[in-house]
Amino acid sequence: MKKTKIKVSKKVKPLKAKTAKVKPVKATKPVKIERMPAKELKQYKELLVLLKKNIIEELNKNLDDSKKIDFNEVKDSVDLASDTYDTEFLHNLSDSEKLQVENIDYALEKIESGSFGSCELCSKKINKVRLESLPHTKYCIACQTKNGG
Repeated sequence: MKKTKIKVSKKVKPLKAKTAKVKPVKATKPVKIERMPAKELKQYKELLVLLKKNIIEELNKNLDDSKKIDFNEVKDSVDLASDTYDTEFLHNLSDSEKLQVENIDYALEKIESGSFGSCELCSKKINKVRLESLPHTKYCIACQTKNGG
């Protein structure tokens, strides 16, 4: 195999590699998660368990109500549409309640792990007023608002 020489025109300038100036990154302090006192954790746990119990009772009640709707009766179209709407509503409500129960279970896990009460996005402490009204929340109000909630 013959080696061929490549002729470079004098018009072509060789490329020079530019070095990028990199500014040093300032080290950030790790976010410290404040642990909630055991007494408060116990209160939130009791609140979450009670909330879960109430949702499950309501879910069971709605399930019993949906079983009572009799589609075998002779009904006019308005009654039939109403019964269909009621059944759909009960099923959708139960899906929403199931999601709430999942969120409550997750909050109970966070209590056990010691991370309850801190925002999952910014790791800051969630306001007590928010936790009291929505104890299974995952986010502080600022992060919830930013993320379209």
